[in-house]
Amino acid sequence: MTDDEFRELAEREGYGQVREVSYQPNQRPDLHSHEFAALVLLTEGGLTLVYEDGREELSPGDLCRVPAGRVHAEHGGPHGGAALLATRP
Repeated sequence: MTDDEFRELAEREGYGQVREVSYQPNQRPDLHSHEFAALVLLTEGGLTLVYEDGREELSPGDLCRVPAGRVHAEHGGPHGGAALLATRP
């Protein structure tokens, strides 16, 4: 998926403004949740989304949805990563 396709999808699905986020190399935050749903497009590097019941490995171009309230943690790859992020209540 391209950046433009992501932005169009986010708008079509009612997500707010798209912003760029980065993940530090080998970052390992604790499991947590948010009050918002997130739509994520990995644009560089690697990212693993860790859930209580599994994990999802992302490579550049991969799209991921994290529903509001889903317990997760974002683990950066060995070289970190960058993504586009859109959220909605």
